[in-house]
Amino acid sequence: MYTDDEEYYFGSGGSGKYYEWQLMIKNRWLRIDGDHVIETHYCQPGAKGMTINTTKGKVFIDFDTLETSNKGVRVQRLSVLPPDQTEDVCWYFRDEHEWWEYGSRGPGTSVSSRDIERHFTLYPQGNLRFTVGSNGYSLDFRTMTQMNLNTGLQRRIRRRPKFTNSAGLRSPPALLAGSTSLSGGKPKWEFMDQYGKWTEYQKHVSISSEDIEVQFKRNPYGLLTFTTKKFKYELDFAAMTQRNLSTNTVRSVRRLE
Repeated sequence: MYTDDEEYYFGSGGSGKYYEWQLMIKNRWLRIDGDHVIETHYCQPGAKGMTINTTKGKVFIDFDTLETSNKGVRVQRLSVLPPDQTEDVCWYFRDEHEWWEYGSRGPGTSVSSRDIERHFTLYPQGNLRFTVGSNGYSLDFRTMTQMNLNTGLQRRIRRRPKFTNSAGLRSPPALLAGSTSLSGGKPKWEFMDQYGKWTEYQKHVSISSEDIEVQFKRNPYGLLTFTTKKFKYELDFAAMTQRNLSTNTVRSVRRLE
């Protein structure tokens, strides 16, 4: 299942960011306009990929393999950081319900994203073993899986850049982030859930579309914090993302009007 059903168009505009997404068309690498939208999705550990529109038709970008669904189209993500800087990378594992960053579940976790990234840089095809309490674990970078050495249980793992709001947006963020026009009605706010479905914010669960819209009109580049029964979240209007402040999980947000 695709994580996102939004469609975007590519071109040769500059990015001016620390990353750049490109597609190879007819043996030429072309920059993708509005690639902050792709980057926002890519930074989400739960995002398998997304579909964009190109001159070759609809192309699905697989974030795990960085390959496309069209054999005639290649994709790459370049890091354009200064030579003296390194990219901030997060490592995640998937439990029965959602993705968690390593080191984010309290002092019982004995390995962090930084620890894993350091080992991965040295041994990108190797393994890393660590313990949590009485359980031993092994990360296999070739298969991107975690194994519980006591029980044999395997879980998926993912490596993604840490999301930072450096897109340099100048236009209203809700439009740049791929809002969709609807006929009539009040603006509706939705987030992408863990199953890749757009879900409207509901007052009885967390916060309503109406409440979000009020804050958005006051400051379309600001932040909005709200809570549910379990977690506290931060809504970033400039980036059109929702961040779980406990797990650091980032999800896409959109505004429909």
